[in-house]
Amino acid sequence: MTMKIAIMTQPLGHNYGGIMQAWALQQVLKGMGHEPVTIDRQPAPPSFAYQMVRKAYRVLKGKTPTPSEAALADISRHLRSFTDEHIVMSPTLNSTAKLRAHFMSTAYQGVVVGSDQTWRPKYSPNIYNFFLDFLTDTRIRRISYASSFGVDNWEFSPKETKRCAKLAQQFAFISVRETSGIELCAKHLGVKAQAVLDPTLLLTKDDYIALLEKNSTRPTPKGGLYTYFLDKSPKKDDVAQQLAVKAGLNTFKRQADRSIQDWETGATGPYLMPPVTDWLSGFYHANFVVTDSFHGMVFSIIFGKPFMVILNPDRGSARFESLLSQLGMSDRLMSESDPIPHAAPPTPCTSYTETLASLRALSLGTLLAQLK
Repeated sequence: MTMKIAIMTQPLGHNYGGIMQAWALQQVLKGMGHEPVTIDRQPAPPSFAYQMVRKAYRVLKGKTPTPSEAALADISRHLRSFTDEHIVMSPTLNSTAKLRAHFMSTAYQGVVVGSDQTWRPKYSPNIYNFFLDFLTDTRIRRISYASSFGVDNWEFSPKETKRCAKLAQQFAFISVRETSGIELCAKHLGVKAQAVLDPTLLLTKDDYIALLEKNSTRPTPKGGLYTYFLDKSPKKDDVAQQLAVKAGLNTFKRQADRSIQDWETGATGPYLMPPVTDWLSGFYHANFVVTDSFHGMVFSIIFGKPFMVILNPDRGSARFESLLSQLGMSDRLMSESDPIPHAAPPTPCTSYTETLASLRALSLGTLLAQLK
């Protein structure tokens, strides 16, 4: 039976991995014969008074202003173009009241919550919305697919825990992205959960190659060591450079020369973020990848590339550890303080292929069974 399905995921905007997991989940649901719509749940805009106070504070501290909404929109215009062209979105909804009104006026048969850190309060525009507090129609099927807490410790307040536990118990089925999430669900929410793969891993390398062949705008690079860092630092650059030297490779990247965070320090640009498919093609053409990003790691795995992950403790390590443990690749993790490892040879890294195929089949089967 074809269902119109709403997807609740973190706001799509400036993060390549977040956009790709949203695209992948829609592709999978369409392949199952459903009609998915990703809900564009955005934070409420800050009040004028708040903006003025923040601007005054930064001036007093001698800091540059943060980017305006217009500037942010310009910086990430290529990402928005991909979303507009490739992901079916609802109207922008920036409050619980607007969410409720949208669901009352739209005939959804199911809601899928997932995946990228959807259940991490500190990253959420409203954590209760991602436990579907706004739903009034009890006939709509509620499931989570690979919902992620991002970390293996509990970050909810007592109030949030009590309310979210009550909401979680109204779900027909719950799956999480990290194995540690199973225990968190049982201990704090009082629900059973099953671990499944991130939506990006439900598709194959060929699916992404097809996307690249249609949409990539840059000339094909000659390969090399590809870097993708969410939180840049001289140490990470040094790790990448030393690994490149050991492997006899040049380094290259497909991201803005400056991050949004750099804007606040007064660093000069350019800030423009490259198109999504150009970013993705970097993994496809790389001989080796060094990243601190979960989805940077995921696409290295999908394309069979040797890689190293430099952990971001503040962003959470559970999601890295869970997937790499399942694939027998925990030695791919390091911290900034670790010695520089010996570089793996620039050859395909595919020892995990059968394990990944098995996990993909199980995850797809789980999702399919819950949406019949």
